[in-house]
Amino acid sequence: MSQDKSAPAADDDKAVQEALEKFDRESLVRDALPGMVIKFVTGLAVLLALFHLYTSFAGPLVDVAQRSIHLYTLLGLTFILYPLTRKGARDRVPWGDAILAVLAFGVGVYMLMVSDRVIASAGRINDVDMLVGFLAILLVLDATRRATGWGLTLLATIFLVYGFYAKLSFYPQLNESVILATCRQIMSHLVFITEGLLGTAIGVSASYIILFILFGAFLGKSGLGQLFNDLALAVAGHTRGGPAKVAVIASGFLGSINGSAIANVVTTGAFTIPLMKRTGYKPNFAGAVEASASVGGQILPPIMGAAAFIMAEVLSVPYTQVVLAGIIPALLFYLGVLFQVHLRALRNGLEGIPRSELTPLKAVMLKRGHLLVPMVVLLWLLFDGRAPFFAAFWLIAATVLICGTRRVTVGVSAILALLIFEPQLRALFAGYAQPNMPVSRWSLFLIIAVPVALNAVRAKLGLVAEKMDIAECRDAMHDGVRNAIPVAVACGAVGIIVGIATLTGIALDAADAVVTLGQQIPIPMIQLLVTLFLTMIASIVLGMGLPSIPTYIITSTMAAPILLNLPLFRELAGSNETAIFVAHMFVFYFGLFANLTPPVALAAYAGAGISGGSPNATGFQAMKLAVAGFVVPYMFVFAHSMLMIDATLGNILWVIVTGVVGVLLLAVAVEGYLRRPLNPFWRLLAAVGALTLIYPGLISDIVGAAITALLFLLAKKTQPETA
Repeated sequence: MSQDKSAPAADDDKAVQEALEKFDRESLVRDALPGMVIKFVTGLAVLLALFHLYTSFAGPLVDVAQRSIHLYTLLGLTFILYPLTRKGARDRVPWGDAILAVLAFGVGVYMLMVSDRVIASAGRINDVDMLVGFLAILLVLDATRRATGWGLTLLATIFLVYGFYAKLSFYPQLNESVILATCRQIMSHLVFITEGLLGTAIGVSASYIILFILFGAFLGKSGLGQLFNDLALAVAGHTRGGPAKVAVIASGFLGSINGSAIANVVTTGAFTIPLMKRTGYKPNFAGAVEASASVGGQILPPIMGAAAFIMAEVLSVPYTQVVLAGIIPALLFYLGVLFQVHLRALRNGLEGIPRSELTPLKAVMLKRGHLLVPMVVLLWLLFDGRAPFFAAFWLIAATVLICGTRRVTVGVSAILALLIFEPQLRALFAGYAQPNMPVSRWSLFLIIAVPVALNAVRAKLGLVAEKMDIAECRDAMHDGVRNAIPVAVACGAVGIIVGIATLTGIALDAADAVVTLGQQIPIPMIQLLVTLFLTMIASIVLGMGLPSIPTYIITSTMAAPILLNLPLFRELAGSNETAIFVAHMFVFYFGLFANLTPPVALAAYAGAGISGGSPNATGFQAMKLAVAGFVVPYMFVFAHSMLMIDATLGNILWVIVTGVVGVLLLAVAVEGYLRRPLNPFWRLLAAVGALTLIYPGLISDIVGAAITALLFLLAKKTQPETA
């Protein structure tokens, strides 16, 4: 059986779409609209994509203008593309939805008209502004319900109601003027200044996330997903339990780029899950492998499902710091999953895919290896200190150049050259002196030259791969903007939550309540562990059913302050900046793992839907596979050298060594196998060894090393098994 024939499910787009619509509300769109409506949506989507591409190179507009254009354009498209209910019309836009779309576009135009006046008056608004503000809030809440479901919508509504209650409760007696003044204050804070709907969340969506979603859409046309699958098959497909390892590797890379764990489970899982079942893995385990690997993609650098950009913006740290901090935790997470997959294959005697059915690595790289060039461009620009949105622009440009037809390549190259020379051309037409061209700007020509030269060499060698023409570039922009809708409306709803939290101080009050509870414990270390555990639970609950980006914003607003109020936590961090960074990483990780944690384990349920397994059993199995991910955040609280913060190379290498051995022992403890089945005593000993290796300190490392040696001596008494 050939590799191409082994994946019939991957070609079944209808089955994939049905699974997406069942488990991922974001995919429930009107897909059979009349031709005129499709042309309008496509035209508007392309214009918005071009607007964001241009501002990413030339620089964004002022905050209110850039964010309003982004939010309210996508808000209007939401009412056109997303039905009122799951059973709503899919082949037309009802009059009610058309009116709501016009109102959304109208609010956006109104915001552009009044923004200067509101800014000049320090946020004071009149009664008409207040009514428009209420309309904007209601539109965002309904759009959020349509695009992401009830979870985030209800949470934002509860916060909105609480905001009115908290503000009105200050007054002993209410009257019309008090109520109107309170309404104006809340609407000004939530709608007209950059604290609520137009806050940090939508700002990052309008500056960074939209560009990386566009990049993902272009990659969907380029064949990069197939490259990841083929690479994973070539590297790991022949090993014991190879299909499961293929799922882990391919889903990790794709999950990092597309930013949606559920969509990744369905698309990649359509190929990998049947392959795992054919090899001998049970349905629950096969679905869990795909789910855990897809969720892990959200913490895998360099893109980290786009949440890394919001973290960098919120914390005012370089994006590269977030990327570096995520490397070791992501490595340990995926090694933990791979170790368990390998041990399960050994225990059940599962084989890999015969090499004769796999495409050799060299052939894979010759066919599609050039598609990795855009990722090299991204890393180069980011680590060269360029802004993420600037790097994203050139990332998309490199993707089009490396995959485009000759006509597309020539046209895009000419446009890019004009943009590079824009300052000189502007000075020439204005009659000014010619500005100097810095080396950093000249170097951008490499991004044009390398793909063009590579394509020329490939054409000479007769190597053929997917090519994007103008129509496919248009479709990629349309798909990218459509995929950005759920993110944008979710960021708008999160803006309501964050805006109310800053207006009322509820986040700090909640943090103080948890810390006060923890202070009943007299021993500081136990107090810290209990508080970490409570924060973990809070982050998982807050992240249930939410996309990764709202998850991070909500958990960082509501849960991170809990940790920052603990003296021992700050003492371990060493500085205020490090403490804040570690707290945000901690809550971000656990908020993401809500997708694996029943009862709202959406990624696991999607995996079960494809594998035919039990949803809850798949969820609990996914939690077992991701056990390293539940332990690693505790690890970097006690050893922030794991995040490459204030650490020497020796510290980092030692943390990696002890961490890798620790997650290996965790896998042994969970699977109960190390060349032979282990009884509960040895499994418990392996778990103790893992925790002692994960906890920083010389004595704990010695104890962990001794337990590791003992376990491997025990395993050596049995006949070795080859991998």
